[in-house]
Amino acid sequence: MKPINLVGLAVLLCATAACQSDKEMNTNPEPIMSSIYQEDDKGSLDFTPNLAGARAAAATSAQQTEILNRINAIRAKPCTCGGRSYPAVPALTLNNQLNTAADKHAVDMASKNYFSHMGRDGSDPGTRIKREGYAWSTYAENIAAGYTASAQVVDGWRASVGHCQNIMNPNLKHLGVGYGYSSSSTYKYYWVALFAKPK
Repeated sequence: MKPINLVGLAVLLCATAACQSDKEMNTNPEPIMSSIYQEDDKGSLDFTPNLAGARAAAATSAQQTEILNRINAIRAKPCTCGGRSYPAVPALTLNNQLNTAADKHAVDMASKNYFSHMGRDGSDPGTRIKREGYAWSTYAENIAAGYTASAQVVDGWRASVGHCQNIMNPNLKHLGVGYGYSSSSTYKYYWVALFAKPK
């Protein structure tokens, strides 16, 4: 099944693995994704998500490392995102605070059955990053749902202009990876990549 990319890229420039049966594949919706980018902190919301009772699985360190390695392999070579060419850029490093923020959002989407950069509590990615103690100057977020494996997610992001631009952004230094799974949610598999640069 070929994923359909529904990309909602908000560019805010303020100063900014398992196989499924054929039957299951035919009854599940097509995978989707979205991306967002922002520079400079212009205020934040102060909500804390309530994940009490969440039964969704969070990312493992193996998943986080695999996505990091795949993203860094893309960054290591010149790349064209849409019509824009990017030179090779330095590798990202995993950041525990970003991992936590990404995991919480992925689990929240899976357990509450929604797909958005905005949390159910009204939080945006910058707010969720700050909650974990990471003081950011720039961030970007790629999200995806319905992809069953890390490789599919990164390949999907690479093929989508906004997501690819986030991956190749030389200003971003750190990465956090989140994964949520809930068998009762629409897409079952939810993925979050948080990219950031500290102040």
